[in-house]
Amino acid sequence: MHRFLIDKVWQHLRSNGFWEKYRCWLYHGETSSGGRHDHGQFSETSSTSTSNDPTTAFINDMFPYESGVCAQGQYMSDPVQPFPRAVNTAGIEKYNKLLAFQQTPVYASCQKTVLESVIDVMKIKVETKSTVKAVDEYLQYTASMLPNGHRLPTSHRKVRCILKDLGLSYIKIHACRYDCVLFWGKDPEGNDLGGLDACLVCHTDRYKLTPAGNRKPVKVLRYFPLRDRLERLYMSSHTAEAMRWHADRELHNEHTLIHPSDGEAWKHIDREFPHFASEDPP
Repeated sequence: MHRFLIDKVWQHLRSNGFWEKYRCWLYHGETSSGGRHDHGQFSETSSTSTSNDPTTAFINDMFPYESGVCAQGQYMSDPVQPFPRAVNTAGIEKYNKLLAFQQTPVYASCQKTVLESVIDVMKIKVETKSTVKAVDEYLQYTASMLPNGHRLPTSHRKVRCILKDLGLSYIKIHACRYDCVLFWGKDPEGNDLGGLDACLVCHTDRYKLTPAGNRKPVKVLRYFPLRDRLERLYMSSHTAEAMRWHADRELHNEHTLIHPSDGEAWKHIDREFPHFASEDPP
């Protein structure tokens, strides 16, 4: 049996096409694998090559088992074998969707794909501290100059819908106007804070009324889960090496302190908790 890297397989599919009479057994658990047959919103595939493409590599890093490619770009002969449990197709669906956006040009003959474009838009928004309204107007103006049939999203909301499968979302938690409490979980006495309409300490209202008469929280805390972000750092072949640098680096002089890991406190933690120090998965 011959095995090829996923980029090579996609290149063959784009050049030669797939067997048009093949029947995909969706109701038997089979998932289709890209192209216009799987994603009805796209009528053509990208003319841009995904070889050595950083965005495609990033997607493969995020979904190593769904893509069949490990961090070093090698083919995984049997990626689901170590996990003898029911297959979760949620990751496969997200992977196929992101890959479709990455392989679909904004318009015919465009060198930029849909996914690359929306990532650039969000990067500009962050760097320039633009508002959502400014992004909406920028996208609508740019779309007005593109040919008919383009696939550039025309609003910030649509951009977020595309990027949500990249993960790293946050949790919204309502807070007191004066930061007395968070309306989340339970207090030490067992009271449900999430169901309160006023602060237990200062008794200020949790909500305010909008001009339309709807309730809106006075203050919202956005919690960014740390675990998801650490996992992402170790998923990427580019950042995983940097995360393990303190343990894998070569020591030239053990008596010279050039990093906190050279200190006695760090070494003491390593001796007391060897499994934690090895950074092996549980």
